[in-house]
Amino acid sequence: MDPRDTRYKYAASYCEENVWHLCQEPVFEGVEVKVVFVLSHGGICRLWNQKLSQDVAEPVCWDYHAFLVARQEEWMAWDLDTRLGLPVPLQHYLAGTFRNLDDLPEFFEPVFRLVDAQEYLAIFSSDRGHMRGPGGEWMATPPDWEPILLGEESTIEWLLDPGGGPGDLLALEELRGGFAS
Repeated sequence: MDPRDTRYKYAASYCEENVWHLCQEPVFEGVEVKVVFVLSHGGICRLWNQKLSQDVAEPVCWDYHAFLVARQEEWMAWDLDTRLGLPVPLQHYLAGTFRNLDDLPEFFEPVFRLVDAQEYLAIFSSDRGHMRGPGGEWMATPPDWEPILLGEESTIEWLLDPGGGPGDLLALEELRGGFAS
């Protein structure tokens, strides 16, 4: 399913804002929801089955990625950028998205920040400065909606810090064990 064909707000390369809007969808009322940031200490995250990839056999390398998990009968992944489906069981999503980890140096292994959706809605703020190049040009066309700002301060860098920030930091095996089973 192409996110542009859904009722969900979507802007390519602005996953953190897409997730912020997704958290507020009525489908999640009364459901346990968490925002998941994919990070690495090396600043590169390889994800397979992303729509941006021209070749399904090749990963996309993001500096970070964000998606949502919701506990319905089981934990389901809601990633508006995946080819795997929307939603898809978290176990299936993790297996299809994070592959070939044996060939990764430890520095680039994925780390997952989990933040409760309500906390995320209360703390997320971005002036989109991280999406501008050294000359001030946009690295990706910004969304049509206004930036999500809570006061003057942008909190996106804090959320993207694999050494600190809110929520829980988990390795892939911990995420599989804590949410996918």
